[in-house]
Amino acid sequence: MHIEATAPNRIDFAGGTTDLFPLYLLMDGGCTVNLAINVMSRASIQTTPGKGIKIVSKDLERSLQVASLEELKDAGSLKLLARTIKALGQVEDIELVTLNEAPAGSGLGASSALLVAMLAALHALRGGRPLDPSQLIQLAVHIETSVLGIPAGSQDHIAAFFGGLSVVRFDIHGFTRQGVALNESDKKTLEDMVILSYTGASRFSGMNNWDIIKSFIDRKDKTSEHLIQIRDLSEDLAAELVQKNFHKLPTYVKREWSLRKQLSPGVTNPTVESLMAAAEEKGALANKLCGAGGGGCMISLVERPDRPKVEKAIQEAGARLIPFAIDTKGVRVEARGDA
Repeated sequence: MHIEATAPNRIDFAGGTTDLFPLYLLMDGGCTVNLAINVMSRASIQTTPGKGIKIVSKDLERSLQVASLEELKDAGSLKLLARTIKALGQVEDIELVTLNEAPAGSGLGASSALLVAMLAALHALRGGRPLDPSQLIQLAVHIETSVLGIPAGSQDHIAAFFGGLSVVRFDIHGFTRQGVALNESDKKTLEDMVILSYTGASRFSGMNNWDIIKSFIDRKDKTSEHLIQIRDLSEDLAAELVQKNFHKLPTYVKREWSLRKQLSPGVTNPTVESLMAAAEEKGALANKLCGAGGGGCMISLVERPDRPKVEKAIQEAGARLIPFAIDTKGVRVEARGDA
């Protein structure tokens, strides 16, 4: 049996961090708005009778081979992959090969998307019933939290599972997703408006998230006030996007980034600010780092005529452009028998 699973990464427009448990419970609900893109995370599983378990990460250039599940303990940089295999259990004699297309520390939710792809592939290998989104996403969040050692959010897993433009709300019942249907004209409008670039590997984003949670609980530095403003802004943006008022997007992204920078000193740095200034000088309407910040990928929102000169300015300032298209399919799995 050979199984291939792919899941899209995402650009987040607003509301990141408000998807963290238990933060959204403490602030009476969270809301995020994100867009799945065709920068993919891939997991391939091949059954290998009698050969034990082999894990290969192509982007990390690391591999591990053991005889059984019991030996999947000290996996080092492959801990996330090993923990995912162990979480489903009853899996022996397989080769798991993974690849994240996103650059290291991108802030595009690549590790979360990879988790979704792996779980989908392992589920198919076991011949399970159709995937339950809530169960798979909850399991993925729990695995990621156990590996990171700090709370993980779930918007990245949700984007990877469903694809498309998502408004995701969080409350005591878990999450609800409102998908915004995009026709070809809508997709072209958004793709023309958004420039994606890689500024360099981010710092450990989890530390930013953990600092923010602690500050919220301790009521320090107006963290709770800023997060509630970010949540409310995300709700306002969601209302605009549902009505296809895409021209309003830059205004909300610019405000979101202004608020986000006040959450933690690690969210931005002089290199990032210099890149954003260069983009704005040539016409960018708004800039924002993806994920928790600290580096990684940046989105710049532009009017179509200004796109070439903004792209040139970003490159000349030291960032690398990442071409993308919108992904509306989410996770997909292909299984076939041995040849």
